[in-house]
Amino acid sequence: MKKLQVYVLKEFFPPFLLSLGLFTFIMLLDKLLDLLDLIVSKGVPMRIVAEIFLLLLPSMIAVVIPMGVLAGILIAVGRLSSDLEITAMKASGASVYNIIFPLGVVALLIAGTLVVFNNSILPDANHVARNLLLDIGTMRPTATIEPGMFVDEIEGYRIFVKEKDDLTGKLIGVIIHSSTPGAPDRTITAMEGTMEPVGANHLRLTLEDGQMHEKDRINGYRYASFSSYIIDIARSEELVRHDRNSRGDREMSAEQMGLFIDSLSRRRTLLVDSISNVSELFMTSVYSGDNPVSLGDSTRRLRNTTTLLTGTSTDLILLNEQVNNLQRNMGKYNVEIHKKYSIPFACIVFVLLGVPLGLSSKKSTAGLAVSLSLVFILIYYFFLIAGEQLADRGRIAAWTAMWSPNILLGSLGVYLTYRSMREGHPIPLPDFKELGKKFRRKGRRK
Repeated sequence: MKKLQVYVLKEFFPPFLLSLGLFTFIMLLDKLLDLLDLIVSKGVPMRIVAEIFLLLLPSMIAVVIPMGVLAGILIAVGRLSSDLEITAMKASGASVYNIIFPLGVVALLIAGTLVVFNNSILPDANHVARNLLLDIGTMRPTATIEPGMFVDEIEGYRIFVKEKDDLTGKLIGVIIHSSTPGAPDRTITAMEGTMEPVGANHLRLTLEDGQMHEKDRINGYRYASFSSYIIDIARSEELVRHDRNSRGDREMSAEQMGLFIDSLSRRRTLLVDSISNVSELFMTSVYSGDNPVSLGDSTRRLRNTTTLLTGTSTDLILLNEQVNNLQRNMGKYNVEIHKKYSIPFACIVFVLLGVPLGLSSKKSTAGLAVSLSLVFILIYYFFLIAGEQLADRGRIAAWTAMWSPNILLGSLGVYLTYRSMREGHPIPLPDFKELGKKFRRKGRRK
């Protein structure tokens, strides 16, 4: 039986590696267009673009490995089934278990390796890629500005443009949020503008027909209109690399995110205590016999009560909003933690699903196997992405969002595996070649 299991693994690895390359290439197509745009339209050196390309590969590999496992199993088991080798195995006393066991062990090893990969290599690769894109934003500020979306790769600025002409530097529908240390926060809007280099170290953004909204703690809110406004953005002809300590959720390991969630939880506890203290102070002040609200005539009491209610309600609203923001951030990081384990676990789920599906095909081809795998992959990632969106909004728990696709498809896989062990073909798929011949015969008769 060991020779049989080794034979099954030899049949699995070539289509697995081929599927990995195919799915990675498909995912790279969209990125390749963006990278070519950096070279052709934005003038970013090719060696830097090649570095970005290599740094983006780990994030794709983490997603395509479970896809490759499913496609590889469908192709390998489907070929064994169509060549009647499965029938020969059963005749010699082997069972479906002898096929599932070696594939399950390999899937378990792949899943374990992927968990380590997701918590060590992937976060650092994402962090270095983000730092490099921010540095490119300083070197070539126009390179990161994309029409129709906010970009924050230019340090200290979040920029939105409705339309952009890369050749002339003309911008239409500009919104800029400026946040720099020692300066008030600003939001600048303009109907149009131009972006052009000034010397070797600056890029000049000239805005026309716009408004500026400024807010700080000392001067409060200020508003002004302008016909022309100039912003100078520092830039460099050479790439200057910076190592930024701040990391996003996809730039952390599960352990780092767990520590960060603990810090957010402590801050949330302090804010909840503050809300309780503010409410208690308000009630004490209102019902105390010698407080300002209870003194004076009715007009004065009404004015004092209104002032106290307004101030307290504003404080409570702000505190509650901060608590809600912290809760949303905690949920977001919890989703990423579970994702680092749920996606690798899909490799095991796809073994339980792929083997019975492969056995069901009478005359399997590689194209049919890849197409069938794509169907289940789309189902899996649809549930995963939808669950992530719901969990980020606080509608469902992070655990439920990330593990429900594994539970649903895993349950289906267990059921199909049980049927294949008891009844042979769990899902008698049609012979697509025979169907094609029948349709061609009917066409000739007509």
